[in-house]
Amino acid sequence: MIRIAIVEDEEKEASLLKDYINKYGETSNITFHIDWFKDALNLLDNYTPRYDIIFMDIEMSHSNGMEAAIKLRQLDDVVTLIFVTNMAKYAVKGYEVDALDFIVKPVRYPTFSMKFKKALSKITSNEDISIMVSRKGGILRLTSRQIIYIEVTGHKLKYHLHEETIEGYGSLSDLEKQLQACNYLRCNSCYLINPQYISQVQSHTVTMTNGDELQISRPRKKEFMLQLADLLGEGKNIKL
Repeated sequence: MIRIAIVEDEEKEASLLKDYINKYGETSNITFHIDWFKDALNLLDNYTPRYDIIFMDIEMSHSNGMEAAIKLRQLDDVVTLIFVTNMAKYAVKGYEVDALDFIVKPVRYPTFSMKFKKALSKITSNEDISIMVSRKGGILRLTSRQIIYIEVTGHKLKYHLHEETIEGYGSLSDLEKQLQACNYLRCNSCYLINPQYISQVQSHTVTMTNGDELQISRPRKKEFMLQLADLLGEGKNIKL
């Protein structure tokens, strides 16, 4: 599922964008989860990088979308950002915060669908693979971007996401091989973590963006830190 945030203080404009997103999803057989924020401050408060695309109004009554985008990029330089504005002059400034595009109001569906397709192409081109989770009652599909970390407890696997934890069955070692292309790391024998969601590493503890503190085992610490340093050195959009 692709997660989208709409930051727009006008309910009518936000509803229009939501309708366009759902219309595109129905014709393209894509499922979206959409959150609406009336103010950029509400988006940035306790922000975690859980969205794939953010539509950001620039001129809002209680906040400035361009200033909010600067703060957003300090927290998340991966999310695809699209500005929605009455003023085309802001387009140039958008490049300063790595905005993919901008849409001028009033938003028309043909223009929206063209730019939305461009955004979807960008996020699907990122390294992201599907994980089929075997669990009681059937199989659930997750994507590597959704997962903060995976934990093994006994014979069960726990997939820790932003808003829930899903239990399934399988081998953590098999998942490690499957997620190698996405640079997942083992900090000990119990955890396989998505480095995009590392908030802090201190001594023998790694803190994830959801606040969970995971232990780094002594035997794995050297390799873990070397791998993390390599990812940071390659500019893999990891912020500590």
